[in-house]
Amino acid sequence: MKKAKLKELDKMREEARRLAVEAGLDPWPVTFGVVNYDELNEVSSYDGFPERYSHWHFGMSYDYFRKRSAYSGWWTYELVINTNPAIAYLRDSNSPIENKGVMVHVYGHVDFFKNNRWFSKTPKDMVKLMHNHAIVTEEYMNKHGVAEVESFIDRALSIEYNIDQYSQFIKRRWQTEEAEENHREPSKIPVKREYMDRFVNPPNWVEQRKSKIKETKDKHKHLHDQTDLPKPHKDLIWFLMRYGRLEDWQRDILSMLREESYYFVPQIMTKVMNEGWAMYWQSKIMAEFAHPNEFLDHADMVSKVLAGGVVNPYALGKLIWEDIKERWDKGRFGREWELCNDKEKREKWDTKANLGTEKIFEVRRNYNDLTFIAEFFTEELYEKLKLFTYEYLPETGAYHITSRDFADVKQKLLFQYTNLGKPTMKVATGNYGNKSELLLLHEYNGIGLNLEEAKETLKHVFHMWGRPVNLKTIIRRKVKDPDPTRNRIHPEQPLTAVTEEQGILIRYDGEAFKELALSADEVKDIRLNEDYNTIPKEWVG
Repeated sequence: MKKAKLKELDKMREEARRLAVEAGLDPWPVTFGVVNYDELNEVSSYDGFPERYSHWHFGMSYDYFRKRSAYSGWWTYELVINTNPAIAYLRDSNSPIENKGVMVHVYGHVDFFKNNRWFSKTPKDMVKLMHNHAIVTEEYMNKHGVAEVESFIDRALSIEYNIDQYSQFIKRRWQTEEAEENHREPSKIPVKREYMDRFVNPPNWVEQRKSKIKETKDKHKHLHDQTDLPKPHKDLIWFLMRYGRLEDWQRDILSMLREESYYFVPQIMTKVMNEGWAMYWQSKIMAEFAHPNEFLDHADMVSKVLAGGVVNPYALGKLIWEDIKERWDKGRFGREWELCNDKEKREKWDTKANLGTEKIFEVRRNYNDLTFIAEFFTEELYEKLKLFTYEYLPETGAYHITSRDFADVKQKLLFQYTNLGKPTMKVATGNYGNKSELLLLHEYNGIGLNLEEAKETLKHVFHMWGRPVNLKTIIRRKVKDPDPTRNRIHPEQPLTAVTEEQGILIRYDGEAFKELALSADEVKDIRLNEDYNTIPKEWVG
């Protein structure tokens, strides 16, 4: 690229940063790289990193990005990674207005990376770590063979987000190391005079306390030796690393993949907030940054990004941020506002509070998508968007609108962002039935597992555990309908078979699967109070 154009881009970057800081953002420095069409597809397939460990799925990802831009006309506008300084990419074929929009958008993201609490534990030298992972993986491939290592990575990737996304912020009791126990000493009652110690803390009493601590330590050690847990937990990868029948190189790869998963978790947890935040500030700052003859081109650029409706995280996030800003500027919060049932009065409500900017920065600092949507997706937004829920019914082979109720719509939105949008699985014990078998629990929230996919995953876990694996879950089974004409009074509703919930245990021993029916008492520990299934009860009996 010519020096003149690079100088122009650097001047543009400085102006974009100046405007972002003046608007109140506080981003890290950003290094922009200029890449061509194919190079952008390559770094996109690596999630923005210049280098990753060797595996075929990155090739599939590259092919996806290449075909998407070639056949659908959709390409990656911006790509930024959470490091300090942050790294972002510009296409060499971008127009000046596209580069301006991308730069401002990137500074919005980087401000979010720096200031949102959920990113506070992520390493900021991840480019170096990714490089190290790539080198180590290549060494293992040279030593053990490409097929062997790639096959193990396949298995590991099937559970890459079966981790405890909150563990970096909450110290779990089961994570207490035995070394800590070994250094525990019984605390004594403090005394004012040294001579009083033998009376206040008699030696026999101190020895009894030492014995009790040793007994607790031995019990804790026994639990770890038997891979039995005092309480189920979510970090399956950690459990397999510690107790699975793995070779050292396999444990090492699991550890690297786990480290990468924890790095990406905050981005998954804040997708709506983060993209919406960047779009909000892009729209605001570009009003000053864009020249008058560039407004239509920028509007066209934004319309492509926001296309797809409310399920688009860019659109949903931007909409909620704008609503928060307006509500807190007009004082539409607090007890008086909540108790007001006069629709006309609510529409005209404006106390001139002007607290919107302060509020959005507070929310940016503390929330993730789940809490963001739970608190700020209001009934007014729902009515404005005219949303509904829909479900796929196997009996009809089609999707059907199942509810237009605000509570159902919000519940369905929350479901998409609960537990990273994946089923919640927990490790119960590694000594199920006192046979060193692994028992996993699926927390049932009204939405059943895809059993075929679950079984394939159990196969992968079996190879890492080295012994039979079991999964406890709840499914819906069809039963004979005593009244096959019952739904005909509502012809707009699909006729479905009557179903009932059944707890099952799926066991895989390395050769075959076995399903066992469980009683209601045996599934109490996995049945949650939440029910995200919006199919009306009368449709399914």
